[in-house]
Order: sequence, then structure tokens, then C-alpha cells
Amino acid sequence: MLHDMRNRPVFGNSLFRRGIEALGNRLPARWSVAPDVIEPRGKGYRPDALLQVRGSDGSKATLVVEVKQRISAAQAADLAPRLNQAARENRATGSLLMTSYLSPMARERLRTGGVSYLDLTGNVRIVLDRPALFIESRGADRDPAPPRVGSKSLKGSSAGRIVRALCDWKPPVGVRELARRAETDPGYVSRILTLLQGEDVVSRDKKGTVSIVRWKDLLRRWAQDYSVTGTNRSFALLEPRSVDSLLKRLITYKGKWAVTGSRAVPRAASTASVRTLSCYVEGAAEAAAAFGLREVEAGANVLLLEPFDSVVWQRTRKEGGLICVAASQCAVDLFTGTGREPSEAGALLSWMENNESAWRA
Repeated sequence: MLHDMRNRPVFGNSLFRRGIEALGNRLPARWSVAPDVIEPRGKGYRPDALLQVRGSDGSKATLVVEVKQRISAAQAADLAPRLNQAARENRATGSLLMTSYLSPMARERLRTGGVSYLDLTGNVRIVLDRPALFIESRGADRDPAPPRVGSKSLKGSSAGRIVRALCDWKPPVGVRELARRAETDPGYVSRILTLLQGEDVVSRDKKGTVSIVRWKDLLRRWAQDYSVTGTNRSFALLEPRSVDSLLKRLITYKGKWAVTGSRAVPRAASTASVRTLSCYVEGAAEAAAAFGLREVEAGANVLLLEPFDSVVWQRTRKEGGLICVAASQCAVDLFTGTGREPSEAGALLSWMENNESAWRA
């Protein structure tokens, strides 16, 4: 039985219309996409619409579609299995979420759940087996119209201390204990936890206690709002002899210091030889003078960092005679570093996963 599309609220939805237009503009030549006149079925959950995607050879695929003005990563993770079930119930080829904006973590949850997605900023991933189709493009990584209430980012010293506390100690942990560890206000901790719950990187029980911390995802989420050279005060310098000669002098330096970046990666996780050095110091000018480092516009091999917060000095460790930052701090610094450093972050996370007792209390 056919149903009049004019009676279906989603067909009058501007977001839905714009989503179809955006998808149509990305299809190969002689492909088409159009809403199906048949209303989707569902037991307990029913998607908003069905879409017909037709290939140039006449073959077609049906997608079940959910349209959301806004969706968090946690909501995306919850929606993915329901959309897949709806696809099976409607004998559809796959499923698609349309929304105004998807955060990187929400995209990851949909990708892991096997759901295609399209947001109006240009984040698109459509995967079909027949007709064979793969579309992927990147739009905004930050919400162009964020909600006006609640914490919206992990910028700042207090947020950094909370992230470090969640990563460096195993759950469970209550709000007040987390606030004590992070040396910040319990009310602010609650707001940050609400943000992290929405991003699906922490879970809390009925009493509000943090019961699960997905620390790898949490570090990736922190890296969206953190920059090793932007969050910290950074100085690019040249050691004219060699970094190795600087390392020997660094070990006897009387000031406060801790190595980060590639040089701070445990040897078992190191993936490449390192020709540069990133190091936190209390006073960059004093350290540069003590080591005879020169300011340069290009060709620097030393990065001195004055830390954004004292949390950088917490849970340091020894590695080959060097004082190194905590593994969690090293990971976020690598994620936001230059050259090969972002790829080295992945190797470090694998080591951290396999050696959790070595860095996590």
C-alpha cells in the first residue's frame, strides 16, 4: 500500500531535504537518490524514511534513514544497532543518519556500528555493496552552532587535570574524589562529566559514579581542544651540535624538566629514530641559556615548553635515564605534534593498552 508523502512530517523537514540534495551532489554521474513512497516498518523503533539510491546500471539500494537535528556520540552509539535492526526488518541494503553536525566521536561510533552518515557541514560516509558505492568527505570538526548551556570543550587547566585524573587512575571514581584528584570544583567536574558522557568516552552508574573510562577515546577527544604548541607556551630552538649531546647535559640540569613527544615514548613502543627533542621546563629562557640553544625561524631540533598546568609534572617516569611525562600526557602531545608524531601516538596507545599496570594506578 502506498502512502502520501505529504502526510509524513520528515518529508517537510528542511534538514532531510538538504541532506538528500547534498547526497545527490556527491553521487557519480547518472546516479540518483529519492525518498521511497513506502513507509518504513519497525517493531518498537521505526526510522524516519526510506531512500532509494539508483546506480547508473539501473541497480538500486534501499536505505533506512534517521533524521536528527542534533545527536551526541553516546546517542549515535545507541542508535546504530537499532538502525541496523530496522534495515533488516525493512529488507534494506543499509542505514543512514542525517543530521546538522556530527562530532568526530559520533562519526566513529556510527562507522564502528556500520551506519552511513551525512551532516550538513560536509562530514559524509556512505557505504553500499550493490550498487557499489563509497563516498567519504570531511567537514567541520567543531560544532558551528554549539548548545548554549553546559561545558562545550576540554580547554583549560581544570579540564586538563580532570582528563588526566580519569586516564591515570582506574575507575570507579565519584565526583568528589575526582575533583580532589584534579584539584578543582565538584560542580565543574560534573559539567565536564556530562560533556564526556555525551561524547561516549565515560559511563556513570545510577549514583553518578564514573564506572567506565574509555581512555583511548578520551585522549583523542582531549586532543580536539588541546595543542602541544598552542596550549603550552612553546619555543622552537636549535642545538647546533646534536640532540644527543643535549640529552647528556639535560640529565644533570638542576631546573625542573620532563621530556615529552617521541623521546618520551617507551622503547618497546618507539617506531622511529628521533632527531628532535620536546621538553617541558619551568623557565624556557633560563633553560635555553643554560644549554646554549639558539632561536631559529627554521630547522629547529629542540622544542622547549612552559607547561599549561602543573599536572604536566605529575606521574612522571624514568626512561633510559630521562625524566619523561606520564604516558597519557605524552599521548596527547603526540596527537597534536608535527611530522610523524601523530602516527607514533597510535603505537603508544597500543603499548598503553597492553601495559596498563605500568602507567595507570
